[in-house]
Parts: sequence; C-alpha cells; structure tokens
Amino acid sequence: MKKDEFSRILLAAVAGDHEALEEILVMYAPLIEKHCYVDGVLDEDLRQYIWMHIALNINKFPV
Repeated sequence: MKKDEFSRILLAAVAGDHEALEEILVMYAPLIEKHCYVDGVLDEDLRQYIWMHIALNINKFPV
C-alpha cells in the first residue's frame, strides 16, 4: 500500500467512514494480536480493549 492510499483511508476513517475504519483495523490486526500476549497467553480482554479504543478515538487522530 502506498503512502497516499493509506492517508486517504486514514482521513476517511477519522471522518467517520466505517468501511475505512474496518480497513485500518484489518491492516493493524497482526500487530495488535502480537502485542496481546501476556506470558505467552493471548489476553482477549486486552485485545478487545485495544480494538475498542481505536474505534472510539480514531476521530481524535491528528491528520
């Protein structure tokens, strides 16, 4: 994905486009998943917490 395409998707997500938000979440899913392991065990509550905070606060991202 090129920088300008990512910028377009991020701007749309910040503006409230739910499909763009979903694209961002899918894009970052592997990274989020990777950081949700505590002592080698997936912490599903942590994963849900991260997803929720991204979804609720994406409109505050400085773009």
